[in-house]
Amino acid sequence: MSNVAVLDLGGGRAELRLPPGALPVLTDLRAVVADAFTAPDLHCLAAYVAVDSWAERRLLHETGFARDGVLRDWLPGPDGRRADAWVGTVLRDDPLEPPHPWPEVPELEAGGLLLRPWRDADVPRIVEGCADAESQHWLGQMPAAYTSDAARAWLQDSAERVAEGTAMNWAVVDPGDPDGPDLALGSVGWFDLTADVDCEVGYWTHPDARGRGVARRATEAVVAHAFGTLGVRRVRAFAAVDNVASRRVIEACGFELYGIERLGAWVRDGHVDMALYDRMGSPATTA
Repeated sequence: MSNVAVLDLGGGRAELRLPPGALPVLTDLRAVVADAFTAPDLHCLAAYVAVDSWAERRLLHETGFARDGVLRDWLPGPDGRRADAWVGTVLRDDPLEPPHPWPEVPELEAGGLLLRPWRDADVPRIVEGCADAESQHWLGQMPAAYTSDAARAWLQDSAERVAEGTAMNWAVVDPGDPDGPDLALGSVGWFDLTADVDCEVGYWTHPDARGRGVARRATEAVVAHAFGTLGVRRVRAFAAVDNVASRRVIEACGFELYGIERLGAWVRDGHVDMALYDRMGSPATTA
């Protein structure tokens, strides 16, 4: 395949360069990588692609490349600006197979609501939800001036964590709403996963979705997913002690209070006490 380049860097190293535009098929790319390792001195083959080039990243993942990190401002861009690069490597003795299936965000039914993957078109709703005064107060880790750039950065970070298998976020929509069946009503997801043991769930809602049971129904669906698909035995949920609305959602989903962490919650004004909740899965849900 003449359109895929392997550049010898010396010292047992080489760089794989994918062609711009149309990507090679998986079997062809594996053949190129296998052929590169017929060179007796080659030990490590590296590839660099833009962090948001998900098609290229998935192809390299399927070929057996392992993610090694991100290099900031590594790649030149057509408009003169530089782009961050995702770095993947494959070693001589590595199998040319993916280390795990490529993670996908599945659609989930949630009591009449639908949880779906986030999209770039959702940016305006993310900005509205996260710039809202109530969200800004209770979610102190968010940028104080929440802009479209902040929303896009959050989407990229969310996608990155999905690819790493460390978290998963959904947009919550109401397919039965004639005025906006695909309008994002909020976010819900799991994170801080310890495989086969536990994870944490979290959520926020758009101002016009509050008081409709959106957070409760969405959280219940993610908890069921965590027990049934992730196979965890425990799910955690936390809220600032004075965040009455959030604590009601957590308790309505069957979580039990097990403690208070002093100054454990970060709100806009600083750190406040945090209520700690968890819910254990039954043998049926975790089998």
